[in-house]
Amino acid sequence: MSENEYWDRRKDILYYQVVRVLASKIGVDANSILDVGSSGCPYLGWFDWIPNKTSLDINTPYQSNDVTSYQTDFLTWDKDRHYDVVLCLQVLEHIEDAKTFAQKLLSVGEVLIVSVPYKWPANKSDEHIHDPVDREKMKSWFGRDPNFEYICTEILAPVDRLIQVYDKIDRPWSGLKARKNLLLDKNKS
Repeated sequence: MSENEYWDRRKDILYYQVVRVLASKIGVDANSILDVGSSGCPYLGWFDWIPNKTSLDINTPYQSNDVTSYQTDFLTWDKDRHYDVVLCLQVLEHIEDAKTFAQKLLSVGEVLIVSVPYKWPANKSDEHIHDPVDREKMKSWFGRDPNFEYICTEILAPVDRLIQVYDKIDRPWSGLKARKNLLLDKNKS
């Protein structure tokens, strides 16, 4: 299957739109964004105001004139900078050592937006090695609760996806407006 066929089958999936809104608002002033495990999907193009865009995938990183692409294993990759925003969408359920992978994700950027299939039964997908993934499993991998989470029920298929944001803000937030207020309060002190 070509990269375009893969994206064409997936481009209308709802969780992408949730991630797009989160990353656009959180990354409004971002200088850099990293997508880990892109599988050739072009959603980095949504963030055209961010000058430094990087795609990393073990097989098929997204390639574009304005994206730096690395075909490599994330766990052995030496980061080229500290990123403002990091995306990792529907990847952790495929990774044998998900805890080490999650910890490295936290270390490469300021804000991490991650999604996983939420409570999918074992064997729903032959490619997943960690189903079912739930909040407890995510906490065991990341070593802490997220600052924000959202369960997205897909319209095209009856499945849920868990979207979590790990932020440098030291408290949870209930939505983007609450996050903005926390940042304003932090900057006042």
